[in-house]
Amino acid sequence: MAHLSHIGNSLGVRIPKAIIQQVGFKEDTNLVFKVTDAGLLISPVREPREGWEEAFKSSSKKQSKKQQKEQMLMGDNILNEFDKDEWTW
Repeated sequence: MAHLSHIGNSLGVRIPKAIIQQVGFKEDTNLVFKVTDAGLLISPVREPREGWEEAFKSSSKKQSKKQQKEQMLMGDNILNEFDKDEWTW
């Protein structure tokens, strides 16, 4: 069970090691605090485009360069019913 403790002029809470490992926090991880109706949500700061490089690398193994470019530009779900049923290429 966690409880609030004085840390300097502030209050702090120690997060049990098992929870830290479960959520993948590392020492010096910057955190964001958000108050919700259910309580306090603590999450790591996410950098813009974080994880994109790994995603591109993993997708590049499955697709040709042309397919990668098309997907980046248009996404996965670009066809509508007209494209599928009526349009002739």
